Amino acid sequence: MVDIPEDEYEERVARAQLAREEARETISEQTSTLSDIDEKAIQVFRINIVVASILVTGLSIAVSSKNLSSKTLITPYTTTGGLLLFTSIVLSATTYTSTAEKIGITRESIAEGILNQQYDYDLVEEEIALKYGQMIHYNFRKNASNALLFTLTLLTAVGAICYLALGVIGIYNSDVVTPFTNALVLIFFALFGKFSGLYGTLRRWWKLTDPPDRLKKWLSKWKDTAIRMLERGEGS
Repeated sequence: MVDIPEDEYEERVARAQLAREEARETISEQTSTLSDIDEKAIQVFRINIVVASILVTGLSIAVSSKNLSSKTLITPYTTTGGLLLFTSIVLSATTYTSTAEKIGITRESIAEGILNQQYDYDLVEEEIALKYGQMIHYNFRKNASNALLFTLTLLTAVGAICYLALGVIGIYNSDVVTPFTNALVLIFFALFGKFSGLYGTLRRWWKLTDPPDRLKKWLSKWKDTAIRMLERGEGS
């Protein structure tokens, strides 16, 4: 039991209740945002699969008809478009499958932080609010990662359409597609990244996830694992 004055106790309980309610609403909004990104990602994935199927079918028909050779169809523009389309498919699938938001208190949190008789009944809400705060931080990082993945998915999808269109035009009239045209596409990518919020999303993702630190920890983990395996091998 927590021995504190009654007026302070009531104020503490009120703060804990407010924090818990606000945190729960925040988690609900985060979950809704992540679900919305997932839904859009799977829609883009389906569209990309349809476009890829049409592209493969069209190329097969064109080659089999002997009107166009494979060398004529496979140009730097069509190749770039195909690679961007494949990248968009991978990114959209990764965006959809990587979501693992936290929406409820874990079993460990209940057993160790709530049912351990450390708090009065009303003050248990403080522990719940703290656990919600941890979930909010986790979901915020996941939101930043998924938002970046989805923006890159759209960028590569649009790029694929641009380069495939240029490739088709170039097959029938190579004089129309020039290096200047490619420069215009690259400028379009830069503007798309600016107005789509890609640069801001990238900065937020970098700040929240700290990739260099994560890479160091990952390498250190594998290094320790390798050392332990070598020590076991020498010991045997």
